[in-house]
Amino acid sequence: MINKNKPIIRFGLLIIVSIVYFLSRFQNLLSIPVFCDEAIYIRWSQIIKSVETLRFIPLTDGKQPLFMWALAGLLKFVSDPLMAGRLISIVAGFGIMLGIFFTTCLVLSFNKKTNDIKSFIKDSIQENFYSGLLSTLFYVFIPFSFFFDRLAIADNLLSFFGIWSLLFSLLLAKFKRLDLAMILGATLGFAWLTKSPAIYFIVLSVLTFIILNLKNLKLLFLPIISAVISYAIYNILRLGPQFSMIASRNKDYVWPISEVLKHPFNPLIPHFGDVISLYFQYLSLPVLLFAIFGYILFAIKKQKKAFNLTFIVLITWWILPLTANAAIAKVFTARYVLFTMPSLIILISIGFLFFLRMIKSNLIKTILIISIFILNIVFIYKLSTNPFDQKLTSTEQGYLYDWTSGWGIKESADFLIKRSLVSNVIVGTEGYFGTLPDGLQIYGDKIPNLTIIGLGLGFNKIPDQLVNAKKYGDEVYLIINKSRLNLLPEELNKVKIIKEYPKPGDDKLLLIQI
Repeated sequence: MINKNKPIIRFGLLIIVSIVYFLSRFQNLLSIPVFCDEAIYIRWSQIIKSVETLRFIPLTDGKQPLFMWALAGLLKFVSDPLMAGRLISIVAGFGIMLGIFFTTCLVLSFNKKTNDIKSFIKDSIQENFYSGLLSTLFYVFIPFSFFFDRLAIADNLLSFFGIWSLLFSLLLAKFKRLDLAMILGATLGFAWLTKSPAIYFIVLSVLTFIILNLKNLKLLFLPIISAVISYAIYNILRLGPQFSMIASRNKDYVWPISEVLKHPFNPLIPHFGDVISLYFQYLSLPVLLFAIFGYILFAIKKQKKAFNLTFIVLITWWILPLTANAAIAKVFTARYVLFTMPSLIILISIGFLFFLRMIKSNLIKTILIISIFILNIVFIYKLSTNPFDQKLTSTEQGYLYDWTSGWGIKESADFLIKRSLVSNVIVGTEGYFGTLPDGLQIYGDKIPNLTIIGLGLGFNKIPDQLVNAKKYGDEVYLIINKSRLNLLPEELNKVKIIKEYPKPGDDKLLLIQI
């Protein structure tokens, strides 16, 4: 009777973890205001939704458009643009969680000799269900994943395609089937339509096949077929007139190899310091320590060679792109290495699993699992309920601090939309691109009698567009960060501050009426 109920119990546990995932991601989803890149991506999506001939508009800034295409479709059903964008990341995060679950199960059974892929997957899940479940718990309760599951940026979607590329790479290396090569190629192609770092997945998929088939590389053409398919999918972007901008804009983010060779340890070493800081804050010290201790036990135990090879594959998917990014990136933040996190989470959960196997008491195991997540749960709770007062690492402060954060934008939009019901409203904002004006435009999209204009930076007089609108009889406003307000004293006498929205630190967003 117990054996018959086991599948039901297991399915129920997975459902419970899934419910916890969605509850944790949806609660206070909009507590963090719109971020600079979120505003840009959402605005592009609104344009794509309204004008189908502009579906390649992200290429104007060298960005692949798959995230924006998905969001443009979702905006037809979800009215709040920021909610819609973040919903895509939540769904992608759930896909990452499932990918981590299945990959953990398959990795732990990879040395099983079988030619039947269906029975292999089924047996792997049955034998390693609780190990896979443990890895999903790590994903749910790690602040790293929690934070980016709730932002409308393309990095989470890239991470989704990354973990499934790893999964299909493992299956292809084991079963060497053309259909798997084609599925892997499609997954890699969609990843490449999302962000340029997908090129790492293509290289790693071939490397995975080589590592796991060192004695028999006759079928190496299979992962090569996958790479060719991915390249064919990527070339869809050549339909856009500004396809060349992808390569051009990539140069703004990475150093050329010739420059890296001149100073190979700079920025490599400083960026590894950033990685350590990120891991301490977004993974937590208890999680890292128990994982490391578990791998010490793993080394002592000397597991079978076949498992060692899959272990090497996981390390490769984590450390190689992480090191490459650290060596060549001009700007280094957590989102740029987010796609390495799924393989790291699997490694952490496996390390912790080895540690748990040394403990016989289920009660102690449960207490230990709960205890290592306590710090993370507290951090997640504070981040979702009171992000204004949270301290982030120096590389991540832009989400909450400075001009890149959108504190006050939604409130300003609500005020201006109300005013547009009784008057024609013209709003000028600082900047041409980014948090402002895009952050305001996403809320003012297609609102009658509301026009939003980006005015750039550094002006010390009220711009002519606003002066002329005021003379014409419109109701005119200016939205600008206090730190960037450079109006001359005589110009300040012509304006009135309607609202001040404080930001973490000393800055404020000002809503000014002309």
